[in-house]
Amino acid sequence: MFLELLALTVLTSAPDTFDFIEVRAPAVVAQDPAQDHQAEYEKRLKEAEGSVEKLWTVYDWCQANSLDKQGRSVLRAILKVDDNDKKAHELLGEISFDGKWFASATKVEEYKKKQLEAEAKKTGKAVFNGELVDPADLPFLEKGMKKLDGRWVSAEDYQHISEGWTRQDLEWVAPADKPNVDKGLWKCGDKWLPEAEANKYHADLGKWWRLPSDHFWLYSTCTREIAKKASLECEHSYSDLVRMFGKSPSGPVTVLVLNSREQYNDVAAGKLGAGVELRGFSSLHGAFLAEIWQEPFKNGQTSAGIAYWDPTAGALFVRHAAGQAFVEALDPSPKAMKELANEDDPQQAAKTFWDEKQVPDWYRCGAANYVEQYLTFGGDALRKWSIGRVAAQGGLDSIETILKCDISLDDAAKSDKLILESGLVMAFVLDGKCAPVTEKLAAFKLAMNTGKDVKKAGTALEEAVHKNEAALRKFAGI
Repeated sequence: MFLELLALTVLTSAPDTFDFIEVRAPAVVAQDPAQDHQAEYEKRLKEAEGSVEKLWTVYDWCQANSLDKQGRSVLRAILKVDDNDKKAHELLGEISFDGKWFASATKVEEYKKKQLEAEAKKTGKAVFNGELVDPADLPFLEKGMKKLDGRWVSAEDYQHISEGWTRQDLEWVAPADKPNVDKGLWKCGDKWLPEAEANKYHADLGKWWRLPSDHFWLYSTCTREIAKKASLECEHSYSDLVRMFGKSPSGPVTVLVLNSREQYNDVAAGKLGAGVELRGFSSLHGAFLAEIWQEPFKNGQTSAGIAYWDPTAGALFVRHAAGQAFVEALDPSPKAMKELANEDDPQQAAKTFWDEKQVPDWYRCGAANYVEQYLTFGGDALRKWSIGRVAAQGGLDSIETILKCDISLDDAAKSDKLILESGLVMAFVLDGKCAPVTEKLAAFKLAMNTGKDVKKAGTALEEAVHKNEAALRKFAGI
Protein backbone atom coordinates (compact mmCIF):
# COMPACT_ATOMS: atom_id res chain seq x y z
CA MET A 1 0.00 0.00 0.00
CA PHE A 2 2.88 2.32 0.81
CA LEU A 3 4.37 1.84 -2.65
CA GLU A 4 1.07 2.54 -4.37
CA LEU A 5 0.56 5.83 -2.51
CA LEU A 6 4.12 6.91 -3.22
CA ALA A 7 3.75 6.28 -6.94
CA LEU A 8 0.41 8.16 -7.01
CA THR A 9 1.92 11.19 -5.27
CA VAL A 10 4.74 11.41 -7.79
CA LEU A 11 2.37 11.22 -10.76
CA THR A 12 -0.10 13.84 -9.49
CA SER A 13 2.50 16.36 -8.38
CA ALA A 14 4.07 16.70 -11.87
CA PRO A 15 1.51 15.90 -14.57
CA ASP A 16 3.47 17.39 -17.47
CA THR A 17 6.93 16.08 -16.76
CA PHE A 18 8.01 13.32 -14.52
CA ASP A 19 10.68 10.77 -14.05
CA PHE A 20 10.06 7.21 -13.04
CA ILE A 21 11.59 6.55 -9.72
CA GLU A 22 12.39 2.89 -8.94
CA VAL A 23 11.72 2.08 -5.38
CA ARG A 24 12.90 -1.22 -3.99
CA ALA A 25 11.47 -2.95 -0.97
CA PRO A 26 13.86 -3.37 1.95
CA ALA A 27 15.91 -6.63 1.62
CA VAL A 28 14.90 -9.46 3.86
CA VAL A 29 18.03 -10.98 5.53
CA ALA A 30 17.64 -14.79 5.75
CA GLN A 31 19.01 -16.57 8.80
CA ASP A 32 21.71 -19.26 8.02
CA PRO A 33 20.20 -22.67 8.91
CA ALA A 34 23.64 -24.01 9.76
CA GLN A 35 24.13 -21.24 12.29
CA ASP A 36 20.69 -21.91 13.68
CA HIS A 37 21.52 -25.63 13.96
CA GLN A 38 24.92 -24.97 15.55
CA ALA A 39 23.43 -22.75 18.17
CA GLU A 40 20.69 -25.26 18.81
CA TYR A 41 23.26 -28.09 18.93
CA GLU A 42 25.40 -26.29 21.49
CA LYS A 43 22.30 -25.54 23.58
CA ARG A 44 21.14 -29.17 23.48
CA LEU A 45 24.63 -30.52 24.15
CA LYS A 46 25.03 -28.33 27.21
CA GLU A 47 21.66 -29.39 28.57
CA ALA A 48 22.52 -33.09 28.05
CA GLU A 49 25.96 -32.89 29.63
CA GLY A 50 26.72 -35.87 31.89
CA SER A 51 23.65 -37.89 30.87
CA VAL A 52 24.07 -40.75 28.43
CA GLU A 53 20.33 -40.94 27.81
CA LYS A 54 20.04 -37.23 26.98
CA LEU A 55 23.21 -37.32 24.85
CA TRP A 56 21.71 -40.10 22.74
CA THR A 57 18.72 -37.81 22.17
CA VAL A 58 21.11 -35.10 20.99
CA TYR A 59 22.83 -37.62 18.70
CA ASP A 60 19.49 -38.60 17.12
CA TRP A 61 18.71 -34.89 16.57
CA CYS A 62 22.12 -34.44 14.88
CA GLN A 63 21.41 -37.35 12.57
CA ALA A 64 18.00 -35.97 11.67
CA ASN A 65 19.63 -32.65 10.71
CA SER A 66 22.64 -34.16 8.86
CA LEU A 67 25.10 -32.88 11.44
CA ASP A 68 27.55 -35.75 11.08
CA LYS A 69 30.54 -33.96 12.58
CA GLN A 70 28.57 -32.84 15.61
CA GLY A 71 27.10 -36.34 15.90
CA ARG A 72 30.57 -37.87 16.24
CA SER A 73 31.38 -35.31 18.93
CA VAL A 74 28.27 -36.41 20.82
CA LEU A 75 29.37 -40.06 20.56
CA ARG A 76 32.73 -39.14 22.08
CA ALA A 77 30.90 -37.24 24.83
CA ILE A 78 28.85 -40.37 25.54
CA LEU A 79 32.05 -42.42 25.89
CA LYS A 80 33.47 -39.92 28.35
CA VAL A 81 30.50 -40.67 30.55
CA ASP A 82 30.35 -44.41 29.83
CA ASP A 83 33.37 -45.93 28.04
CA ASN A 84 31.60 -49.30 27.89
CA ASP A 85 28.87 -48.05 25.57
CA LYS A 86 29.27 -50.55 22.73
CA LYS A 87 26.92 -48.75 20.34
CA ALA A 88 28.87 -45.49 20.59
CA HIS A 89 32.16 -47.26 19.91
CA GLU A 90 30.72 -49.06 16.90
CA LEU A 91 29.14 -45.92 15.42
CA LEU A 92 32.57 -44.29 15.65
CA GLY A 93 33.91 -47.19 13.54
CA GLU A 94 36.00 -48.60 16.35
CA ILE A 95 36.95 -52.28 16.63
CA SER A 96 36.82 -54.38 19.78
CA PHE A 97 39.82 -56.62 20.48
CA ASP A 98 41.27 -58.10 23.65
CA GLY A 99 38.85 -56.11 25.84
CA LYS A 100 39.89 -52.82 24.27
CA TRP A 101 38.51 -50.54 21.56
CA PHE A 102 40.74 -49.41 18.67
CA ALA A 103 40.22 -46.65 16.12
CA SER A 104 40.95 -48.92 13.12
CA ALA A 105 42.06 -52.37 12.01
CA THR A 106 45.56 -50.93 11.55
CA LYS A 107 45.64 -49.95 15.24
CA VAL A 108 44.55 -53.47 16.16
CA GLU A 109 47.43 -54.95 14.16
CA GLU A 110 49.89 -52.53 15.76
CA TYR A 111 48.63 -53.61 19.18
CA LYS A 112 48.94 -57.30 18.27
CA LYS A 113 52.48 -56.75 17.05
CA LYS A 114 53.54 -54.99 20.25
CA GLN A 115 51.95 -57.70 22.38
CA LEU A 116 53.69 -60.43 20.41
CA GLU A 117 57.04 -58.68 20.60
CA ALA A 118 56.66 -58.30 24.35
CA GLU A 119 55.70 -61.96 24.72
CA ALA A 120 58.59 -63.02 22.47
CA LYS A 121 61.05 -61.06 24.62
CA LYS A 122 59.58 -62.57 27.77
CA THR A 123 59.65 -66.18 26.53
CA GLY A 124 62.73 -66.13 24.29
CA LYS A 125 60.63 -66.79 21.21
CA ALA A 126 60.70 -65.09 17.80
CA VAL A 127 57.83 -63.54 15.84
CA PHE A 128 57.01 -64.84 12.37
CA ASN A 129 53.87 -63.97 10.40
CA GLY A 130 52.06 -62.90 13.54
CA GLU A 131 52.93 -66.00 15.55
CA LEU A 132 55.45 -66.93 18.22
CA VAL A 133 57.98 -69.49 16.97
CA ASP A 134 61.19 -71.10 18.11
CA PRO A 135 64.12 -68.88 16.96
CA ALA A 136 65.84 -72.01 15.61
CA ASP A 137 62.88 -72.51 13.26
CA LEU A 138 63.12 -69.00 11.79
CA PRO A 139 65.58 -69.75 8.93
CA PHE A 140 63.37 -72.60 7.74
CA LEU A 141 60.12 -70.65 8.00
CA GLU A 142 61.63 -67.73 6.08
CA LYS A 143 62.32 -70.14 3.22
CA GLY A 144 58.69 -71.21 3.19
CA MET A 145 59.48 -74.63 4.63
CA LYS A 146 57.09 -76.68 6.76
CA LYS A 147 57.67 -79.16 9.54
CA LEU A 148 56.62 -82.73 8.98
CA ASP A 149 57.25 -85.53 11.48
CA GLY A 150 59.90 -83.46 13.21
CA ARG A 151 61.84 -82.51 10.08
CA TRP A 152 61.72 -79.51 7.78
CA VAL A 153 60.60 -79.93 4.19
CA SER A 154 59.96 -77.51 1.35
CA ALA A 155 56.41 -76.44 0.58
CA GLU A 156 56.61 -78.54 -2.60
CA ASP A 157 57.74 -81.62 -0.67
CA TYR A 158 55.02 -81.06 1.90
CA GLN A 159 52.41 -81.01 -0.85
CA HIS A 160 53.79 -84.17 -2.45
CA ILE A 161 53.76 -86.00 0.85
CA SER A 162 50.21 -84.85 1.54
CA GLU A 163 49.14 -86.15 -1.87
CA GLY A 164 50.70 -89.58 -1.29
CA TRP A 165 53.79 -89.29 -3.48
CA THR A 166 56.82 -91.48 -2.71
CA ARG A 167 60.39 -90.22 -2.24
CA GLN A 168 63.10 -92.16 -4.04
CA ASP A 169 66.33 -90.52 -2.93
CA LEU A 170 65.68 -86.86 -3.85
CA GLU A 171 63.24 -87.70 -6.64
CA TRP A 172 59.47 -87.58 -6.16
CA VAL A 173 57.50 -90.47 -7.60
CA ALA A 174 53.79 -90.19 -8.37
CA PRO A 175 51.43 -92.64 -6.63
CA ALA A 176 50.82 -94.47 -9.92
CA ASP A 177 54.55 -95.33 -10.17
CA LYS A 178 54.96 -96.58 -6.61
CA PRO A 179 54.82 -100.27 -7.72
CA ASN A 180 58.10 -99.70 -9.61
CA VAL A 181 59.73 -98.47 -6.41
CA ASP A 182 58.42 -101.50 -4.55
CA LYS A 183 60.08 -103.71 -7.19
CA GLY A 184 63.46 -102.11 -6.44
CA LEU A 185 63.61 -100.23 -9.75
CA TRP A 186 65.07 -96.75 -10.15
CA LYS A 187 63.65 -93.94 -12.22
CA CYS A 188 66.17 -92.95 -14.91
CA GLY A 189 64.70 -90.32 -17.17
CA ASP A 190 61.46 -91.84 -18.47
CA LYS A 191 62.56 -95.42 -17.73
CA TRP A 192 62.55 -97.65 -14.67
CA LEU A 193 65.79 -99.65 -14.38
CA PRO A 194 67.36 -102.17 -11.98
CA GLU A 195 70.32 -100.86 -9.96
CA ALA A 196 73.06 -102.24 -12.26
CA GLU A 197 71.60 -100.46 -15.28
CA ALA A 198 70.77 -97.39 -13.22
CA ASN A 199 74.45 -97.14 -12.23
CA LYS A 200 75.38 -96.89 -15.91
CA TYR A 201 72.75 -94.22 -16.48
CA HIS A 202 73.88 -92.13 -13.48
CA ALA A 203 77.57 -92.40 -14.40
CA ASP A 204 77.24 -89.51 -16.85
CA LEU A 205 77.66 -85.87 -15.83
CA GLY A 206 74.32 -84.26 -15.13
CA LYS A 207 72.60 -87.61 -14.63
CA TRP A 208 74.14 -88.33 -11.23
CA TRP A 209 72.53 -90.06 -8.29
CA ARG A 210 71.06 -87.60 -5.78
CA LEU A 211 71.08 -89.02 -2.26
CA PRO A 212 69.80 -87.17 0.80
CA SER A 213 71.17 -87.76 4.29
CA ASP A 214 70.56 -86.05 7.61
CA HIS A 215 72.67 -82.97 6.78
CA PHE A 216 73.90 -83.31 3.18
CA TRP A 217 72.65 -83.79 -0.35
CA LEU A 218 75.15 -85.95 -2.18
CA TYR A 219 75.26 -85.95 -5.99
CA SER A 220 77.42 -88.67 -7.51
CA THR A 221 78.34 -90.38 -10.75
CA CYS A 222 79.79 -93.30 -8.77
CA THR A 223 77.89 -96.54 -8.37
CA ARG A 224 75.07 -96.33 -5.89
CA GLU A 225 77.03 -98.43 -3.41
CA ILE A 226 79.98 -96.03 -3.44
CA ALA A 227 77.67 -93.01 -3.45
CA LYS A 228 76.10 -94.29 -0.24
CA LYS A 229 79.59 -94.66 1.28
CA ALA A 230 80.43 -91.12 0.22
CA SER A 231 77.22 -89.86 1.79
CA LEU A 232 78.18 -91.57 5.04
CA GLU A 233 81.62 -89.96 4.95
CA CYS A 234 79.97 -86.54 4.73
CA GLU A 235 77.93 -87.36 7.82
CA HIS A 236 81.08 -88.52 9.64
CA SER A 237 82.47 -85.01 9.24
CA TYR A 238 79.39 -83.23 10.56
CA SER A 239 79.81 -83.37 14.35
CA ASP A 240 83.40 -82.10 14.19
CA LEU A 241 82.40 -79.25 11.89
CA VAL A 242 79.76 -78.20 14.39
CA ARG A 243 82.44 -78.31 17.11
CA MET A 244 84.51 -75.83 15.12
CA PHE A 245 81.75 -73.30 14.54
CA GLY A 246 79.24 -73.88 17.31
CA LYS A 247 76.40 -73.90 14.81
CA SER A 248 75.16 -75.73 11.75
CA PRO A 249 73.75 -74.61 8.39
CA SER A 250 70.01 -73.94 8.20
CA GLY A 251 69.51 -76.57 5.50
CA PRO A 252 71.21 -79.42 3.65
CA VAL A 253 74.67 -78.88 2.17
CA THR A 254 75.45 -80.11 -1.36
CA VAL A 255 78.49 -82.22 -2.26
CA LEU A 256 79.25 -83.63 -5.72
CA VAL A 257 81.40 -86.77 -5.84
CA LEU A 258 82.66 -87.85 -9.25
CA ASN A 259 83.70 -91.34 -10.26
CA SER A 260 87.23 -90.56 -11.51
CA ARG A 261 90.01 -88.01 -11.59
CA GLU A 262 89.32 -87.57 -15.30
CA GLN A 263 85.69 -86.70 -14.70
CA TYR A 264 86.75 -84.38 -11.86
CA ASN A 265 89.08 -82.54 -14.26
CA ASP A 266 86.32 -82.34 -16.86
CA VAL A 267 83.98 -80.65 -14.39
CA ALA A 268 86.71 -78.24 -13.26
CA ALA A 269 87.39 -77.42 -16.92
CA GLY A 270 83.76 -76.45 -17.52
CA LYS A 271 82.33 -79.62 -19.06
CA LEU A 272 79.05 -78.96 -17.25
CA GLY A 273 78.46 -76.16 -19.72
CA ALA A 274 79.93 -73.37 -17.58
CA GLY A 275 82.74 -72.74 -15.13
CA VAL A 276 82.26 -73.93 -11.57
CA GLU A 277 85.18 -72.31 -9.71
CA LEU A 278 86.84 -68.92 -9.45
CA ARG A 279 90.39 -69.67 -8.28
CA GLY A 280 91.36 -72.90 -10.03
CA PHE A 281 92.21 -74.63 -6.76
CA SER A 282 90.74 -77.90 -8.01
CA SER A 283 94.20 -78.69 -9.39
CA LEU A 284 95.82 -78.47 -5.93
CA HIS A 285 93.85 -81.20 -4.21
CA GLY A 286 91.23 -83.86 -4.83
CA ALA A 287 88.45 -81.57 -3.61
CA PHE A 288 87.52 -77.89 -3.87
CA LEU A 289 84.74 -75.38 -3.32
CA ALA A 290 82.83 -74.81 -6.56
CA GLU A 291 81.93 -71.20 -5.86
CA ILE A 292 79.79 -70.67 -8.95
CA TRP A 293 78.36 -74.10 -9.80
CA GLN A 294 74.69 -73.35 -10.43
CA GLU A 295 73.04 -76.59 -9.31
CA PRO A 296 72.80 -75.90 -5.55
CA PHE A 297 71.62 -72.34 -6.17
CA LYS A 298 68.49 -73.71 -7.87
CA ASN A 299 67.58 -75.30 -4.55
CA GLY A 300 68.26 -72.18 -2.49
CA GLN A 301 71.57 -73.54 -1.21
CA THR A 302 75.08 -72.11 -1.18
CA SER A 303 78.12 -73.27 -3.16
CA ALA A 304 78.86 -76.99 -3.23
CA GLY A 305 82.01 -78.95 -2.49
CA ILE A 306 83.27 -81.16 -5.32
CA ALA A 307 85.53 -84.20 -5.00
CA TYR A 308 86.31 -87.44 -6.79
CA TRP A 309 86.44 -90.96 -5.42
CA ASP A 310 89.35 -93.30 -5.85
CA PRO A 311 90.03 -96.58 -4.02
CA THR A 312 92.77 -95.11 -1.79
CA ALA A 313 91.86 -91.46 -1.09
CA GLY A 314 88.21 -91.18 -2.08
CA ALA A 315 86.85 -90.90 1.45
CA LEU A 316 89.44 -88.24 2.35
CA PHE A 317 88.55 -86.00 -0.57
CA VAL A 318 84.83 -86.41 0.05
CA ARG A 319 85.17 -85.24 3.64
CA HIS A 320 87.28 -82.28 2.51
CA ALA A 321 84.58 -81.27 0.02
CA ALA A 322 81.93 -81.65 2.74
CA GLY A 323 83.96 -79.37 5.01
CA GLN A 324 84.35 -76.72 2.31
CA ALA A 325 80.61 -76.72 1.56
CA PHE A 326 79.69 -76.68 5.26
CA VAL A 327 81.80 -73.58 5.96
CA GLU A 328 80.47 -71.84 2.86
CA ALA A 329 76.91 -72.41 4.09
CA LEU A 330 77.82 -70.56 7.31
CA ASP A 331 79.94 -67.87 5.66
CA PRO A 332 78.52 -67.15 2.19
CA SER A 333 79.12 -64.14 -0.09
CA PRO A 334 75.59 -62.94 -0.95
CA LYS A 335 76.60 -59.47 -2.14
CA ALA A 336 79.36 -60.83 -4.34
CA MET A 337 77.07 -63.45 -5.85
CA LYS A 338 74.72 -60.69 -7.02
CA GLU A 339 77.62 -58.84 -8.63
CA LEU A 340 79.28 -61.84 -10.27
CA ALA A 341 76.74 -61.98 -13.07
CA ASN A 342 78.05 -58.63 -14.34
CA GLU A 343 81.74 -59.30 -13.69
CA ASP A 344 83.87 -59.96 -16.79
CA ASP A 345 87.24 -60.23 -15.02
CA PRO A 346 87.66 -63.69 -13.34
CA GLN A 347 90.38 -62.44 -11.00
CA GLN A 348 88.26 -59.52 -9.83
CA ALA A 349 85.27 -61.83 -9.46
CA ALA A 350 87.28 -64.13 -7.21
CA LYS A 351 88.54 -61.19 -5.14
CA THR A 352 85.02 -59.84 -4.75
CA PHE A 353 83.76 -63.24 -3.62
CA TRP A 354 86.51 -63.99 -1.11
CA ASP A 355 86.85 -60.46 0.27
CA GLU A 356 83.33 -60.75 1.63
CA LYS A 357 84.24 -63.65 3.91
CA GLN A 358 84.19 -63.32 7.69
CA VAL A 359 85.92 -66.59 8.61
CA PRO A 360 89.76 -66.47 8.24
CA ASP A 361 91.19 -68.42 5.29
CA TRP A 362 93.29 -70.68 7.52
CA TYR A 363 90.21 -71.54 9.57
CA ARG A 364 88.14 -72.42 6.49
CA CYS A 365 90.97 -74.49 5.05
CA GLY A 366 91.75 -76.00 8.44
CA ALA A 367 88.12 -77.04 8.94
CA ALA A 368 88.07 -78.90 5.62
CA ASN A 369 91.41 -80.59 6.20
CA TYR A 370 90.60 -81.44 9.79
CA VAL A 371 87.56 -83.50 8.78
CA GLU A 372 89.63 -84.97 5.96
CA GLN A 373 92.61 -86.17 7.97
CA TYR A 374 92.32 -85.33 11.68
CA LEU A 375 88.67 -85.92 12.50
CA THR A 376 87.54 -87.63 15.70
CA PHE A 377 85.89 -90.46 13.77
CA GLY A 378 89.22 -91.31 12.11
CA GLY A 379 90.92 -92.16 15.38
CA ASP A 380 94.59 -91.79 16.34
CA ALA A 381 95.94 -93.79 13.41
CA LEU A 382 94.72 -91.35 10.75
CA ARG A 383 95.86 -88.35 12.78
CA LYS A 384 99.37 -89.80 13.31
CA TRP A 385 99.63 -90.56 9.61
CA SER A 386 98.67 -86.98 8.76
CA ILE A 387 101.15 -85.49 11.22
CA GLY A 388 103.78 -87.82 9.80
CA ARG A 389 103.15 -86.37 6.35
CA VAL A 390 103.84 -82.88 7.70
CA ALA A 391 107.07 -84.11 9.30
CA ALA A 392 108.11 -85.80 6.06
CA GLN A 393 107.74 -82.51 4.17
CA GLY A 394 110.27 -80.62 6.26
CA GLY A 395 108.37 -80.27 9.51
CA LEU A 396 105.89 -77.64 10.64
CA ASP A 397 106.26 -74.21 9.03
CA SER A 398 106.25 -71.07 11.14
CA ILE A 399 102.89 -70.17 12.62
CA GLU A 400 102.96 -66.91 10.62
CA THR A 401 103.22 -68.90 7.37
CA ILE A 402 100.41 -71.25 8.27
CA LEU A 403 98.00 -68.56 9.48
CA LYS A 404 98.71 -66.44 6.42
CA CYS A 405 97.53 -69.45 4.41
CA ASP A 406 98.90 -68.15 1.12
CA ILE A 407 97.56 -70.96 -1.04
CA SER A 408 98.12 -70.38 -4.74
CA LEU A 409 98.63 -72.15 -8.05
CA ASP A 410 102.19 -70.82 -8.27
CA ASP A 411 103.61 -73.41 -5.87
CA ALA A 412 101.45 -76.53 -5.73
CA ALA A 413 103.74 -78.42 -3.32
CA LYS A 414 103.83 -75.54 -0.85
CA SER A 415 100.07 -75.09 -1.09
CA ASP A 416 99.44 -78.78 -0.51
CA LYS A 417 101.55 -78.64 2.63
CA LEU A 418 99.74 -75.53 3.86
CA ILE A 419 96.41 -77.30 3.47
CA LEU A 420 97.73 -80.18 5.56
CA GLU A 421 99.24 -77.86 8.18
CA SER A 422 96.05 -75.82 8.53
CA GLY A 423 94.29 -79.04 9.52
CA LEU A 424 96.94 -79.69 12.16
CA VAL A 425 96.51 -76.18 13.58
CA MET A 426 92.75 -76.78 13.69
CA ALA A 427 93.41 -80.03 15.57
CA PHE A 428 95.41 -78.06 18.13
CA VAL A 429 92.65 -75.43 18.45
CA LEU A 430 89.96 -78.06 18.96
CA ASP A 431 91.79 -80.78 20.83
CA GLY A 432 94.99 -79.22 22.24
CA LYS A 433 93.41 -78.25 25.57
CA CYS A 434 95.37 -74.98 25.60
CA ALA A 435 93.30 -72.73 27.88
CA PRO A 436 93.98 -69.34 26.18
CA VAL A 437 93.20 -70.84 22.75
CA THR A 438 90.10 -72.64 24.02
CA GLU A 439 88.82 -69.37 25.49
CA LYS A 440 89.21 -67.53 22.18
CA LEU A 441 87.64 -70.45 20.30
CA ALA A 442 84.55 -70.14 22.49
CA ALA A 443 84.41 -66.40 21.73
CA PHE A 444 84.74 -67.11 18.01
CA LYS A 445 81.87 -69.60 18.09
CA LEU A 446 79.73 -67.10 19.97
CA ALA A 447 80.48 -64.49 17.30
CA MET A 448 79.49 -66.98 14.60
CA ASN A 449 76.17 -67.58 16.34
CA THR A 450 75.36 -63.90 16.81
CA GLY A 451 76.79 -62.80 13.47
CA LYS A 452 78.66 -59.97 15.21
CA ASP A 453 82.41 -59.24 15.19
CA VAL A 454 83.32 -62.53 13.50
CA LYS A 455 86.47 -61.10 11.95
CA LYS A 456 87.50 -59.55 15.25
CA ALA A 457 86.99 -62.84 17.08
CA GLY A 458 88.92 -64.68 14.34
CA THR A 459 91.84 -62.30 14.72
CA ALA A 460 91.83 -62.77 18.51
CA LEU A 461 91.92 -66.54 18.02
CA GLU A 462 94.84 -66.22 15.59
CA GLU A 463 96.76 -64.17 18.16
CA ALA A 464 96.11 -66.79 20.83
CA VAL A 465 97.42 -69.55 18.54
CA HIS A 466 100.45 -67.45 17.67
CA LYS A 467 101.31 -66.81 21.31
CA ASN A 468 101.04 -70.52 22.06
CA GLU A 469 103.12 -71.83 19.16
CA ALA A 470 105.28 -73.81 21.56
CA ALA A 471 102.21 -75.64 22.85
CA LEU A 472 101.17 -76.30 19.25
CA ARG A 473 104.54 -77.87 18.38
CA LYS A 474 104.40 -79.96 21.53
CA PHE A 475 100.88 -81.11 20.61
CA ALA A 476 102.04 -82.05 17.10
CA GLY A 477 105.17 -83.77 18.35
CA ILE A 478 107.18 -82.39 15.47
